[in-house]
Amino acid sequence: MKKQFVDRTKKFLKRSSIVAGVIFFLILGFAFTTGPFYLYNWLGQSVSEYHFTPKHIIIMGGSGYPSESAMMRSFYAAKLAKEFPGSDVYVTQPAADYVEVLKTDAYGIMTDLMERDIDSSRIYLETRGKNTREEALNVIVMRPEIVNEPCVIVTSPEHMRRSILTFRKAGFKLLGGQSTFNASGPQQLEYHDKNLGGRNIPLPEVGESIQLRYQFWNHLRYQVICYRELFALFWYKVRGWA
Repeated sequence: MKKQFVDRTKKFLKRSSIVAGVIFFLILGFAFTTGPFYLYNWLGQSVSEYHFTPKHIIIMGGSGYPSESAMMRSFYAAKLAKEFPGSDVYVTQPAADYVEVLKTDAYGIMTDLMERDIDSSRIYLETRGKNTREEALNVIVMRPEIVNEPCVIVTSPEHMRRSILTFRKAGFKLLGGQSTFNASGPQQLEYHDKNLGGRNIPLPEVGESIQLRYQFWNHLRYQVICYRELFALFWYKVRGWA
């Protein structure tokens, strides 16, 4: 009996290793294509288009303040608030009950918006929502009529599709989105290794390979982000939240 158990365990581990290896190499191969970028772009733009003047700008909760996600969302939200001066801004960022408002991440984002010349009278804080669904419901509690008024959600690209679908499910009628895509101007990043000195070792020349130096690693990161978000989307669908 013990021998059978050991044999079955060995077979299971061997098959699991083969499956894991296949998945690993598929992920690596996919990173050399443009697929991860288009998946990331699809999550950020597939349901975010709008053709109205927003009355409300809703910043979704990110990774705390300061953080890359919070600063990017604040930057894009301030830009929208200046473009549409008649709008107000809702900052949804969870905080523990015992934390003073002035010490919350939401207030940190508010101060960042104020530094970008957005008047504090236009900014409202929602600090009780622990996920996208609860944040949507809490915004409705703060302003019930908001469900019938034009709103634009500001969040990270991978989170945009789930945010829009979740807010629609909660009852919002007029929704659009502004994804916080990174952007940079044209750059010349190629170089020749031999021109930079250092050790004279027979290694491959990588200075002219933007694909290997940057895109491959970015596409690996996109895959991790997108696969996690696709699972979250599936979970929200199953729960009836999106």
